[in-house]
Amino acid sequence: MKEKTVSQLAKLMADEKIIAILKATKNKKGLTSKEISKKTNIPANQLYYSIKKMLDQGLLEISQKQNINNFQEFYYSSYKMTHQNPKIFPSLDSDSESDINISASWIKEHDKEIVKWIIYENQQFLESLQSDIRKNGNDKEIDEDMRTSASKSSLKLSEKAEKKLMKDILLLLAKAEKNDKEKDKRTVNLLLEKW
Repeated sequence: MKEKTVSQLAKLMADEKIIAILKATKNKKGLTSKEISKKTNIPANQLYYSIKKMLDQGLLEISQKQNINNFQEFYYSSYKMTHQNPKIFPSLDSDSESDINISASWIKEHDKEIVKWIIYENQQFLESLQSDIRKNGNDKEIDEDMRTSASKSSLKLSEKAEKKLMKDILLLLAKAEKNDKEKDKRTVNLLLEKW
């Protein structure tokens, strides 16, 4: 994917209006522009340009069309975009080091989907972080109980150690839900990125 395309997509997805439309249209059935307007409080006449851009970039799709008195009504859905979970994680059952790699050909075929997914997930993180900051107050010290958190580490590892680390992290994530015997569960969203 060209850098210009990535930056255009990032700019588009940084728009609050675009994020509001993505959230409003998460179900498979989709919503009409009038329903989107009502759900997002964005005037219908301000939606058409955004919806067109989103369709062009694959952030929205037309989930159904209905003919009503010589008028065609479109339903727009972001379900595929917002519920996309690229199969980028390896099989955890294998000990083969080659299983923890994503092939270059797969990445090349799915680069736009990967970029959209990463930008969307990072947008969700930023929104959650901002929400936590608003809840805790801007003048208060952010405490340990804050649900949104981030960690960055830069390690010097051999290729073999890097592969083992990634495999260990993925195994830990796979076991976490199984090992949790508590009843008061909540959704915990994690995005593991390596560059």
